Amino acid sequence: MRVQSTPAAPHPEMPYPALVGQVIKYFRTNAGIDQGTMAAYLELSQSAYSRIESGDTVVNVWQLRKCCEALGSSPSQVLSEVQFREEQLQAQGVEIVPEKRTNPGAALIGIAILAALLASGG
Repeated sequence: MRVQSTPAAPHPEMPYPALVGQVIKYFRTNAGIDQGTMAAYLELSQSAYSRIESGDTVVNVWQLRKCCEALGSSPSQVLSEVQFREEQLQAQGVEIVPEKRTNPGAALIGIAILAALLASGG
């Protein structure tokens, strides 16, 4: 008799650039600003800006400053929120990694956990 095993779920992880991008997105949506407007403010295409929010592109310090200017906040406020969310994710067992790895499922789990934390306001 052949025993089939279920593949183990990937260990959840969150690339740090994606964490920063998701927090920027959180601030942007709470401010009622759409991606196209933010992209235009940063003098980027909407798709280039979307890559920042998804973590596919790392936001540079000038872009972070400009985003915060548009949001009426400061880089320190955004980075403080990033640190807070990083601590929450780690408490949930999510590993924060420097960049996307080859297992997209692990990153999707991490992003889903972050989305739930942001939605709950916790």
